[in-house]
Amino acid sequence: MGGTWLLWFVPLLPLFGAAACGLIHFATLAARKHDANAKGPSGLAPVVACAAILGSLLLSIAAFKQLAGLPADARVIESAVWPWIHVGSLQLDISLVVDPLSAVMLMVVTGVGFLIHVYSAGYMKGDPGYAKFFAYLNLFVFSMLMLVLSSSLIGLFVGWEGVGLCSYLLIGFWYEKGWPAEAGQKAFVFNRVGDASFLIGSFILIKLFGTLDLSDINAAVAGVSADPEKAWWLTVGALCLFGGCTGKSAQIPLFTWLPDAMAGPTPVSALIHAATMVTAGVYLVVRMNPVFAFDPTVLTVIGTIGALTALVGGTSAIFQRDIKKVLAYSTVSQLGYMFLGLGSGAFAAAIFHLVTHAFFKGLLFLGAGSVIHGMHDEQDMHKMGGLRRHMPKTFVTFLAGAAALSGLPLLSGFFSKDEILAHTFAHGGFYFVLWGIGIVTAAVTAYYTWRMVALTFFGKERFDHHHVHPHESPALMWVPLAVLAVLSVFGGALGLPPVFHVVHVLEHWLEPVTAPGKALLAAHGTHELSHAMEWALLGLGAAIALGFAHFGFRTYVKGVERDESVQRNRPALADFLVGAWKIDAQYYAKIVYPSKLVAFVTAVIVDQFAIDGLVNGAGGLATATGNRLKLLVDGSLKSYALWIGAGAVLLALLWMFV
Repeated sequence: MGGTWLLWFVPLLPLFGAAACGLIHFATLAARKHDANAKGPSGLAPVVACAAILGSLLLSIAAFKQLAGLPADARVIESAVWPWIHVGSLQLDISLVVDPLSAVMLMVVTGVGFLIHVYSAGYMKGDPGYAKFFAYLNLFVFSMLMLVLSSSLIGLFVGWEGVGLCSYLLIGFWYEKGWPAEAGQKAFVFNRVGDASFLIGSFILIKLFGTLDLSDINAAVAGVSADPEKAWWLTVGALCLFGGCTGKSAQIPLFTWLPDAMAGPTPVSALIHAATMVTAGVYLVVRMNPVFAFDPTVLTVIGTIGALTALVGGTSAIFQRDIKKVLAYSTVSQLGYMFLGLGSGAFAAAIFHLVTHAFFKGLLFLGAGSVIHGMHDEQDMHKMGGLRRHMPKTFVTFLAGAAALSGLPLLSGFFSKDEILAHTFAHGGFYFVLWGIGIVTAAVTAYYTWRMVALTFFGKERFDHHHVHPHESPALMWVPLAVLAVLSVFGGALGLPPVFHVVHVLEHWLEPVTAPGKALLAAHGTHELSHAMEWALLGLGAAIALGFAHFGFRTYVKGVERDESVQRNRPALADFLVGAWKIDAQYYAKIVYPSKLVAFVTAVIVDQFAIDGLVNGAGGLATATGNRLKLLVDGSLKSYALWIGAGAVLLALLWMFV
């Protein structure tokens, strides 16, 4: 690739694919105008879209191989620079950069994205918007690639906004149903709140450093410590940027949009909410790790928010009946884990969990889609059961994803989750509390994961056999599941713990990117664990995962009696957890409904009755006055003489008394 303009084709291929699929969609609509049953050229859309993503994947692999062949301190490939905004001393240029961090993200986005595109070819077949769906998917991948490849914060923000727009389009793809459109709007609004915070943080960085180039900002952070005022503003800027992350990565207080986003097609859930968009906040913190590591207070805030989000998301999944809702709240919880890792300074561990999460959660979402497809759009786990006999391939692959998510020993989720918990434990002090929350969340995760497995695939069949006939998905759908299952099982090899006496592959690879932040943290003291303590923590993690996985499975393998018992005996607790601690309900009660009331008063009472009434009343008064005066002009000479005489008398009186 040579660091030339060829790098631009990594994001541009999906953009060209999106444009081509858009043209195919319009050609299909034109064909249907003449024949309502015409298929048109829509069948070409998945071929074009998958080819575009495959091209980006191959170019990403080439870039990765080129980076691997360079010395560790020289692993950077930069594209040609394009001038964009030059105002006074502020110069904003556009260029793309591949370094160890962006290379990892490229492999995740294009690799998992390609598998999801292939899966979508089978899942969405027959949908009237078939070609349009692939246009949106390609456009989303383009935006995500721009986000991770941009060398400046402004270019990153363009991709940041692009994935927000595409998430709105994809979540509301089936807008005719009504509620998907509302879910898309909710996601759009919540992300705009976070994006406003992101922009404020960017403005602060411009004020401090006079640039938005990411490498320049990271290099200049160390020089800020000499000026207390600048140091304070840098802390504020970092917190504002993290505010943007809470929106995009669904952290407290802006997490409630993500569960509702399950209204979109299942491949959308896998692409946006497992592998790409929601991880953008994690990527931003690691990309700008010196900015966030400059003040330990910022990392403490990030870790605290992450731990609380993990707990709220995990507990909210316990009694969900919708299989996609369970996975949605699980995503919120696992994102909280990633931010807990960032808060403890474990930048490589957070990326490690990001990668393994993309594998096993992408697998679980696609597996859930396979179940829904085979169950004729049924998503309620209370109406499933015994599906392993009807969907053996889906069952086996789903089992691999569930084992990884619950952290069963030696699988990918076990190593990435426990590395985060080990770093948190090593900090001591207040971080012991965060570690405790993480341990509780790990137990809850194992419990609800195997509850989901038991209710879906085991026990007696609870569906209507007269109307529902479960069946295995076609090869286009289960082959991507098989690939992701292999990655979910063996992905932990990317980050084996030190006690295994092997190189932590991912941490070693990311060292050039994470070193500045780690150096700043080292100034406040290092946190190391003995091998004995590491073994103890690994053993504890394994015991919790195995114990609560067994507990969850045994509780629900016989059916839904446990859920019915809780709903009958403790309805307040069940409603509290199903409603995600009533946080969303409070938003509606304290923000949404009052805002709607203010909007109604403004639009109807103030605008229509007061302002429009005043304007219309003034016009009506003028019209009525004119009509009355018009009666005086009747063409009668006597009337004119009378009025002239009256006018003369009035003038005389004025002359006499004034």
